Amino acid sequence: MQFEKPDREVDRVFIHCSATDHPNHDSVEVMRRWHVDDNGWSDVGYHVFIRKDGVAEAGRPLERTPAAQAGNNTGTIAICLHGLEESKFTKAQFETLIDLSRRILAAYEGGVTFHGHNEVAAKDCPVFDYRAVLGLDANGEMVFEPSAEPATSDEAEAVSTAAEPLLRVTARGPAVRRMQERLKQAGHDVGVDGIFGHGTLAALKAFQKAEGLTADGIVGPRTWAALG
Repeated sequence: MQFEKPDREVDRVFIHCSATDHPNHDSVEVMRRWHVDDNGWSDVGYHVFIRKDGVAEAGRPLERTPAAQAGNNTGTIAICLHGLEESKFTKAQFETLIDLSRRILAAYEGGVTFHGHNEVAAKDCPVFDYRAVLGLDANGEMVFEPSAEPATSDEAEAVSTAAEPLLRVTARGPAVRRMQERLKQAGHDVGVDGIFGHGTLAALKAFQKAEGLTADGIVGPRTWAALG
């Protein structure tokens, strides 16, 4: 797919999944119908939809702001891959995502970062390891070698420990669980459930204060490093 840089400010690209594996839903037109008819939007929320066969379909015009990450749409591009179960995403989809992301990165001369919808919403979307696919570090920069092949458990662990994501309240998933486990090991009273709630926030701020860090309740590179 060709990428033409829109005439608007963009500094982030968000990756989504469609939350369905039904073959009849493998089309941007289905997504458009859902978003327009059911949500009352003016168009499909995503700019690009990647089908199981790897074909990238154009959605909302790139010149327009997406409607895909509530509160985080301005200055972004939204890409959605058809799928729900992690094992059912295809190599062709990941190859298209990698190629498109490289084109976007080149168009902005490295001035964009890549993120999952789950980084700004209490969702599991996308359900696949987009960081491993795109070779992202903790800041969403493409610094590792992208891979369209499903990562082995060892490879996934290597990526996760080298490039832990930025975590805030409402975040969910394995990275939150790792953070909670390390807080618990450091002697803080926190549940290990993979959900970044108010109890985890209180424990985190206490840890940050004890370590001489800014107690802002955000897990960035310095806090990850202190957690060990």
